[in-house]
Amino acid sequence: MTRCSSENNYPIEGLQWTPPTPLTCELESERLIIRAYRLDDAQQVFDAINESRDEHLLPWMPWAKDNHRTLESTTKYICEQIMSLANPDTFNNVGTGIFCKDTGRFFGGAGVHDVRRDTASCETGYWIRQSAIGNGYAREACARTISWALASQATAGLGLNRVRIYCSHKNTHSAKLIEQLGITPEVRQRQDFYIESIGLTDRLGWGVLTGEWDCENHCVLNPT
Repeated sequence: MTRCSSENNYPIEGLQWTPPTPLTCELESERLIIRAYRLDDAQQVFDAINESRDEHLLPWMPWAKDNHRTLESTTKYICEQIMSLANPDTFNNVGTGIFCKDTGRFFGGAGVHDVRRDTASCETGYWIRQSAIGNGYAREACARTISWALASQATAGLGLNRVRIYCSHKNTHSAKLIEQLGITPEVRQRQDFYIESIGLTDRLGWGVLTGEWDCENHCVLNPT
């Protein structure tokens, strides 16, 4: 998001970031495991999305409208995420699952998206199933994912320099989560984000750099 047309039309090598090899994701926080999907996760993921689709995920997660309508569709999605990690040469996106550390229950999704090798940066996002909201799981998972993205490759991180987060100004719950993390607000692009059933909204954007984030404690060094 928020990339000008000249960058898309005339890409440059820039920092030439490359992912670690092997490329894996197995993260732990106080209450959660955030990890790469496995094939046997399909039923849990499918059930969580169907539980949450109409009253919670939509309209903010447009993929929930037509995807994951069958178990086969969810299995296909998980296979795509597995393959994304399998080839570091083409890696630019992966979804990960959020699981309860104690019970193994699937809570939702996180991940890194739109990985830009020229600026060593990525976008992150999150969603939590309807029956698990209100417990701070999304905030905890988001903070841990940011630490994975920004930590050095020598410490099992991705070694990126910057993480971006976006949402509509109408999505007040998502915006509040980022504000609670103390990440720097950077943009408000007026009427730049169309949300089905709502219409034009403002795009809000936040960003955090590796020098601003404590990857051991999963928090900003100087909250805004």
